[in-house]
Amino acid sequence: MRVLAKYRLELHWKSVEYAEDDVAVLKGAYFSGAVLREAAQLREDDSLTLDMTSQHKIFIPDYYQAVLSWKGVQYSGDQILLKEASIKGKHVNSIETLQGTDWLLIDCKEHEEKKHPFHLVYWAEVRKAEGEEKY
Repeated sequence: MRVLAKYRLELHWKSVEYAEDDVAVLKGAYFSGAVLREAAQLREDDSLTLDMTSQHKIFIPDYYQAVLSWKGVQYSGDQILLKEASIKGKHVNSIETLQGTDWLLIDCKEHEEKKHPFHLVYWAEVRKAEGEEKY
């Protein structure tokens, strides 16, 4: 997935815990990327849907969407720290599990306030530490 720099949002974390079959808890999660300079302030208790279908269609016979949620945010320089962050979806544990060095590349192009103020599904891909696609 190619993302223009101004629409690029990255989700990083330090470690992942799998508490339930369909939930991955992201410890030390934070957003970074150029899009944060233009983005509206995040709410403390919110979520967004990540669509990773294009990356996982060879593994999963239907759509692969997961919900990223958090319970608190803290702005720190050019990052937004997410408290109690988790990813929930029916396929979260059906493919290779996430590692602490993995991260998500999120495309925010279709979410400019003038175009799609209520469109809450974001195209995303899992990446490895080196930056290439994980799958």
